[in-house]
Amino acid sequence: MSNEKKMQLTRLQGIIAIASFSAGVLIACVCLFFIEPLGQIDTSAVSIVSELLILCGAILGVKASYDVKFRKFQAELDQVLENENKPTTLNL
Repeated sequence: MSNEKKMQLTRLQGIIAIASFSAGVLIACVCLFFIEPLGQIDTSAVSIVSELLILCGAILGVKASYDVKFRKFQAELDQVLENENKPTTLNL
């Protein structure tokens, strides 16, 4: 997979992480504080959905962050190796 595709995938994972985290917080806030239930709703059903969405956002967010930092580290190592492999000229 090319670096450009990897960056697009990382960007997509970041967007999904933000969206799922936001959806989890929104569902928790709206369902628990603002909407009166029509019948008997167990609060654990609402909280488990919101907690799973928040967990998904956190996991994807950490992975996307790790991917970005790993690419930066890899680019720095490539730069060091490139500098070491350059022939040096001596001015005598």
